[in-house]
Amino acid sequence: MLIYMFGAVLSGVCQSPQMMPKSNIPDTIVLDDGKTIVAHITDTAGFSVQIEKPHSHRHKKLEIEKDFIFQITFGNSGKKEILYFYDTLIGNDLTVDEARRFIEGEQDAQRGFHALGTSAAGFAVGVVAGTIGSFFALAPPFAFAGFMSYGYVKIRHKSVKNMDNVHHDGYLYGYSVVARRKRTSKALLWGFIGVIVGTAIHYGIVTK
Repeated sequence: MLIYMFGAVLSGVCQSPQMMPKSNIPDTIVLDDGKTIVAHITDTAGFSVQIEKPHSHRHKKLEIEKDFIFQITFGNSGKKEILYFYDTLIGNDLTVDEARRFIEGEQDAQRGFHALGTSAAGFAVGVVAGTIGSFFALAPPFAFAGFMSYGYVKIRHKSVKNMDNVHHDGYLYGYSVVARRKRTSKALLWGFIGVIVGTAIHYGIVTK
């Protein structure tokens, strides 16, 4: 009888859904910010998901809090599990469908929005400001970057995987969040580079 009970307990532990069997096919984790992680999930117990990255020598084993995960696709079975849920009390103001489209907007913007015009304009602003030859030359690039964090975002159709998404506010919101962030960072980066070039031009002319 004791042997039978021990065997039943052992069988239950082995079949626990929290411990994930290692598979040759990696699992796919989609985060709330649109980023995708391909790794082997080893445990889903508690408030986090433990993963093991294939072919990684550093940070091979990691833990991701479930609050940051939208969906998990298990490579072994193809099963999809949505961890996100609608709850305004904890800040999840979007429904599951809206959140999915929001993430798709983030992903499309990450992949296809390059802010080339912003980079060129930021560089030009930086060069002009740098020719002043003053510490205050940094002010115009900062102001320009701040301006780029607002305003209308033009969605490039080449970057949209599903054109039906452009008719949904959740997608537009996700796309614009990433696009504005990229515009701001590009404006700052190329603005500072422009200041360096403009300063070099200024002192090159002055010292002659």
